[in-house]
Amino acid sequence: MNAYRFRHGLRVLLLLGLSLTLAACVTVNIYFPAAAAQKLADQVVDQVYHAAQQGRVDIQAEPEAKTTAPAASAAPSAWHRPQELHPSQILGYLTNAAFRSVSSTAQAAANLDASSPAVIAAKTNVENQATKLGSYFASGAIGYTSNGLVAIHDAAAVPLAQRGALAGLVAGYNAALQNLYAQIADANGHPEWAGQIQESFARAWIAKAPAGYWYQSPSGQWQRK
Repeated sequence: MNAYRFRHGLRVLLLLGLSLTLAACVTVNIYFPAAAAQKLADQVVDQVYHAAQQGRVDIQAEPEAKTTAPAASAAPSAWHRPQELHPSQILGYLTNAAFRSVSSTAQAAANLDASSPAVIAAKTNVENQATKLGSYFASGAIGYTSNGLVAIHDAAAVPLAQRGALAGLVAGYNAALQNLYAQIADANGHPEWAGQIQESFARAWIAKAPAGYWYQSPSGQWQRK
């Protein structure tokens, strides 16, 4: 009996090693989810433009965590015996688990999560900054660049005494924008995606800009919506 259990345990260990080797050999290429990034950028840009035009910011509160009482565990039966699995069954379970893990990772890469507290705080900061710049956008003093940031377009549209303050507002807004792009990338486990996320937002800022806003083309030319 002991010899049988020893041989059974040895087979289980060998099959476990085989399944782990199989899982390690599976290569997953996670590509940047461009469509999901553009969809997210479009949504956020709409919200920021709306907040800027309304002159207020609705701060999103974090949802309260629901507490669930732990389920009572059933008392173990005195007649229950652990079922011994055949080695082929064990291999099947382990292989399926490995491929489910790989599939879940690939599926997560097809979407972007923007619900983390850091992303929400960064978005709220962008909205707050945008409310201070609405009149400058409308006058043509500033505009969006082709790389998802803001630059001064016509300093003459601002009284001389206010130009220094405007430069500070623009610098603060650009810092808030770059932080938003970085936080979205970090929240999805890929900090290296920040540049591509910024490109997605750059397209959205220009495509969704209200009429009369100025923006910079990739060639550096300023144009009016």
